[in-house]
Formats: sequence, C-alpha cells, structure tokens
Amino acid sequence: MDNTVGTQFGTGMPARLIRGLLGVVIALALFNAYGDTSFFFYFTILSNFMATVLMIGQAVSPDWMRRNGSWRGAVTLYMTVTGLVFAVLLAPIEADVGILLPWVNFVLHSVAPAAVLIDWLLFPPARPLPGNVLWAWLIFPAIYLTVTLVRGPSADFYPYPFLDPRLGGGYGRVAIYTLLVLLVFLGIGNFVRWWADRRGNSLSAIG
Repeated sequence: MDNTVGTQFGTGMPARLIRGLLGVVIALALFNAYGDTSFFFYFTILSNFMATVLMIGQAVSPDWMRRNGSWRGAVTLYMTVTGLVFAVLLAPIEADVGILLPWVNFVLHSVAPAAVLIDWLLFPPARPLPGNVLWAWLIFPAIYLTVTLVRGPSADFYPYPFLDPRLGGGYGRVAIYTLLVLLVFLGIGNFVRWWADRRGNSLSAIG
C-alpha cells in the first residue's frame, strides 16, 4: 500500500468507525472486568484504559494519529506486552487474573492488544519518533512495578503470580521474571520505534 494512500485511509471514515467501535468494545469489557478494590492495580486494566482513550480519540479526531506518535507508541508497547505476557506466562497455567467473564478476558488480553498493534503497523505516525522515546515509555511500567511490590505486603495482594514473592522462590524469582519482562519491553519497544522511524522516513520523503 502506498504510504500516502495508507495515511489518508487511516484518517478516513472507515478507520474512524472501526477505531470507535473498538474503543466502545474495550470500554464495555473494562466495565465488566474485575469487581474489587484492586481494579486499578492490574496492568491489563491500565493499558486497556489507555487503549480505549487512544481508539476513541482517533475516531473523534482522525488527524490526532499524525500528531501523537509517542503516545500511540507507548500504548502499542503496553498493549502488546499485555497480550504477550498473558499468552506466554498466564494462560498456560490458567492463572487467576481476576476476570470472571470469558469474553472480557478475550477482549482485554487478545482482541485489544492485536487491534492496537495492527493499527500501529498499518498507520504509523508520519514522522520518526524521538531517539530517547523508549526510555520514556519504560517510566510507566517502572512505576507500576514499584507500586505493586510496595503495596503488596500491606494489601496482601499481587495481581500476577510472577510478581508474587509469597510463592516459591520469593523475591529472587520475582527479580528473574521482572528482568525477562523488561527484555520483552525493550525488544517490542525497539521494534515499535523502528517501525515508526522506517515508515515515518518514507512519509517524510513523500512530503
């Protein structure tokens, strides 16, 4: 697909309707997900909230996608990691992630991550991203990890088994999983940035 045509299509009515519909579906899933006071302590919930804002924002203001590359890249990174970590670490052991409804689990852990990533691949920002953007993207996961581990003992709650030091291996096991997830963030983050730079340079050359 020609980059100019692809960008125009990405801001057209079909893309706006699809993004709006996805935003509504994700919002409905969030509304039906979880039921306790730890709602906002799941990375899945926080990343999907961002995805909802992103999709609805782009549906309402289609030109937004050309001006918010760093924000879109961050949400794409968080959502892709959400889907991958669930598929690799949580789904195989049927971990309890607090979601009771199967369709909600499917939307938040599969549909939404795939949709956000595909949106980025098809319609990346028109300009390359800042060179240090990846480190800025890692600030939110770092804060999330810190809050989770600090709050865990007093709340007696850890959202995911690989962050729970009460299980076998204690904090050493948590540290190993944290390092592995960090490598995933770095790998996917570098790909997200590379894709934006690759396509952004092409669009810049076109004008």
